[in-house]
Amino acid sequence: MNDAPSPAAPAEARENPPIELSVIVPCLNEEMNVEELTRRLLLVFEHGELAGEVILVDDGSTDGTAAAIHRLEAAHAGLVVGVFHPQNRGIAAAWKSGCGAARGKLVATIDADLQYQPEDLLRLRRALYDHSVDIVQGWRSAVGRLQDRRFHLSRGLNTLLNSVFSMDLADNKSGFVVCAREVLEDLLTYEGGYFYWQSFIMVAAHAKGYAYREVETLFEKRRQGESFLDKTAIRAAVKSIYDIGRAVWEYRVTAPPNEAAAQFLRRNPVVDRSPERDPVAEVRWRTYMGTFKQSHWMITGDVEHYYETLRKTQWLSLAQMRDLQDEKLRRLVRHCYRNVPFYRARMQAAKLRPEDIRGQDDLHKLPFVTKDDIRGHLYFDIMSENHDKSEVLKVTTSGSTGEPFVCYADRAQLEVRWAATLRAQEWTGYKFGDPTVRLWHQTIGMSRDQVWKEHLDAFLSNRTFIPVFELSDANLARMVRTIAGVRPVLMDGYAEALDFLAHYVKSVGSIDVRPRAIMSSAQTLPLPSRRAIEEAFGCKVFDKYGSREFSGIAYECEAHDGHHVVSEAYIVEVLKDGRPAAPGEVGEVVITDLNNYCMPFMRYRIGDLAEAGDPHAACRCGRGAPRIGAIQGRVQSIILGTDGRYLPGTFFAHYLKEFDYAIQRFQVVQEEPGAITFKIVKGGRFSPDVLDEVLTTFRSHLGEKIRIDVEFVDSLAMIRTGKHVASVSKLAVDFQRAAPVAARRSGE
Repeated sequence: MNDAPSPAAPAEARENPPIELSVIVPCLNEEMNVEELTRRLLLVFEHGELAGEVILVDDGSTDGTAAAIHRLEAAHAGLVVGVFHPQNRGIAAAWKSGCGAARGKLVATIDADLQYQPEDLLRLRRALYDHSVDIVQGWRSAVGRLQDRRFHLSRGLNTLLNSVFSMDLADNKSGFVVCAREVLEDLLTYEGGYFYWQSFIMVAAHAKGYAYREVETLFEKRRQGESFLDKTAIRAAVKSIYDIGRAVWEYRVTAPPNEAAAQFLRRNPVVDRSPERDPVAEVRWRTYMGTFKQSHWMITGDVEHYYETLRKTQWLSLAQMRDLQDEKLRRLVRHCYRNVPFYRARMQAAKLRPEDIRGQDDLHKLPFVTKDDIRGHLYFDIMSENHDKSEVLKVTTSGSTGEPFVCYADRAQLEVRWAATLRAQEWTGYKFGDPTVRLWHQTIGMSRDQVWKEHLDAFLSNRTFIPVFELSDANLARMVRTIAGVRPVLMDGYAEALDFLAHYVKSVGSIDVRPRAIMSSAQTLPLPSRRAIEEAFGCKVFDKYGSREFSGIAYECEAHDGHHVVSEAYIVEVLKDGRPAAPGEVGEVVITDLNNYCMPFMRYRIGDLAEAGDPHAACRCGRGAPRIGAIQGRVQSIILGTDGRYLPGTFFAHYLKEFDYAIQRFQVVQEEPGAITFKIVKGGRFSPDVLDEVLTTFRSHLGEKIRIDVEFVDSLAMIRTGKHVASVSKLAVDFQRAAPVAARRSGE
């Protein structure tokens, strides 16, 4: 493992452990049953050695149920909680009230009539943990069960539910369940007026993408009291048919994609402060979405749902955003343990169960995953066993740091990527349909059909491409004329290409290219480059941090104070020596992808360096996504000097920008400790004095004993997507085991 042990819990917390299980019991005229049920539930907690509580919800009883609950509260303070409805509101409403009072990380629902056996709760809880599912339901065994009219009506309703909702449960509507509290809270966010929504709890779980399991349980005859269904079974059956119609509409016809962020919003609504589209823009958007399938491959019109969700979740508070990430992390860990052998084996080797990872505070318990892990297990056990291969896309990186890298992404993750990109573009002031220019590699690696769809999408979204790999002195004037003719509101592209273009624009004087904003990506953006681009084009630069594995990971907002992580999709750790880097400190970026279930990335060492942000500091823009600071380049770009010194690749790009009159292109390569090769493409005013000055500066940072071999070359090839790499190290630098310490002179 790679982290120091957590500090011991305070003595008070050890003596009073947090509640694990809250049992919610709706009670309607159950005076004769509630005390016996409570006694047995408390014995269940004792026998199972778990911290539990009983939440008794009096649902407008007209007998002595309320008084009995008050007596139980007094007799078992802290273990029994009473909730009281003045009027009868139904089982689902009682569950909602019980959830509101619950303190447990798990909740269970059980009827008060003792037909379900409280002791079976331990079996349901065990199945929840053993199979790493989201919800376990106890189904009513036929053993010893009275097969009367109610029995046959129940079996008929079960058959109908299974048929209509494409399910195969032994007892679809039993309502005897154990799950995480957040899962039940989400299931209870149904819409419309049902007579008996409780019959659809597993239908809702199925529709919302939760993994579930059934356990056979004994079901006894009611001994005391009377069920409200005893006299109204036929009438209830008719109402249930009506309810099925409502459920079909909610869970089949209008059901959105299974997405935790949207479900979280239903429980934690926010005020959407995003600007509304004007009528013309709305027509353009509707037309675009109507033709989306024709202009895209793999992703679908579901992107609109993700986009609308992200427009709202960006306004969550810091605490709410962290809660959302923690909830998605718990789902991901359960999925990985259940369906991905690679992660299951890793967790078992570390003696970890899914329930041990409650949130980001527990992430340190999980081992890191590296590119070598992905390569070595790609076709063995790192892809999930339950993914739909027809909805998976192969993603290949450019290989800028060595050999190309292959991974896979599922459709849902790709759709969130698309939606997050559009949302971030809007942070610049751009509105969909505004003219844009993209400096990009455009169609490299695409099939003929994909190229056609890419051009169609560009036409429909009013985007013009400038092929970045064609940048040269000979055609720069033509490219600038093209950009000026488009009059873009937003221009985006590789940082180096934008810098190259900016220097050309400044060299020819004033030119009519004034976009409202520029989005920089793909490479680090040193401050001199940012200033040069902003001066040349007269607008602000919004930096994007991304990768081929994940697309956009973090974006600058209008405050330009760090990069907001796309927190609905990723947890980004910035670590040094296995610990979270302090605010402003440089650390290694480690990413957990919360959406890609076909090939999960948990604690993936992407190989980048960044400044850590303050996790408790809110941004002036009002968005609740955490921020990271400046991107400092790749770990593989770190150049090691002597005496423990090092320089990130961004240093060379930053420093040598001032020598562009003498050094047209450069690359620093390190293949052995204590030595580097400095490759140079000479500029028009190169001189030995310039070289001596540069080498002197290198030695002042890397140590006087560093050996520097200078190699003059005619050109330095771009990689296939149009990027230059400033520095390349072939040494193994591990930022978590032996993080190098930068040697900096005073004032720098």
